[in-house]
Amino acid sequence: MTFAIRTLVASCFLVASLAAAAQTAAHGTTEWESEALKLRLFYPSDLVKADPEKVLHDGHLTLFNVDNPKLAAETHCLRPALLLELPQSGPAQTTSTQPTADGGTQVTITPAITATILLAELDVDCLNAEHESSSTTLLADLAEIVNKVPGMKPIAQPSWYNVGWQKVHMAAAQGPAQGPAQPQASTTDSANQSTVPQSLYTMGLSTNWNSHLLVWYFSSNNIDTLNRITKTAVRFGRAEAAPLYPVPMGTAAP
Repeated sequence: MTFAIRTLVASCFLVASLAAAAQTAAHGTTEWESEALKLRLFYPSDLVKADPEKVLHDGHLTLFNVDNPKLAAETHCLRPALLLELPQSGPAQTTSTQPTADGGTQVTITPAITATILLAELDVDCLNAEHESSSTTLLADLAEIVNKVPGMKPIAQPSWYNVGWQKVHMAAAQGPAQGPAQPQASTTDSANQSTVPQSLYTMGLSTNWNSHLLVWYFSSNNIDTLNRITKTAVRFGRAEAAPLYPVPMGTAAP
């Protein structure tokens, strides 16, 4: 084998090795791929895939266990493609106690951490059946649905940013958890009994990729968990994998 041929073979092997490495999930992540979308995700391995159909109710997509007529009007043309959930590995809630200054006992009930990632695609045919989808705000509208969920308030200014060369729109909101899958945290003491709703933190990320209008909806009742799952890496086509939202999100002021 001549030097030139050996060099060519070595170069091809290096390129193949780098390509394989680029497609390998990092430690602690699991890969999901859609050939139709030409998209790969590398999400935290403690999340598990669930049936996307479970988020549909009467033909429309329900977000964060909220079935609201106004919200349904915003989501009825969205088609779920992937649903990831954090399974409950322990008790649904934990209880802690501590003495109070008046000699009583304060009891705090804290629910288990929940988290979901939902990837959905906007059905343009559904949209066109009602009106022309010529709006230049479609992507912003998809992400900012999180701000329209009853009780939710924005915790960040909606903005555009890039994942590699891909333009993405972001919106984030915080509010009281709702629905049976979102237990409440309560604090009780001997002098005054009260229930404090557990907060829900959400984020919407939308993009126009390969002629598909895609949106990710993240949710958790723990802000650190939300920040962790939004670091799910995405690979658009042959681009390098990169976090969907690379910076941490804070909470709203009390």
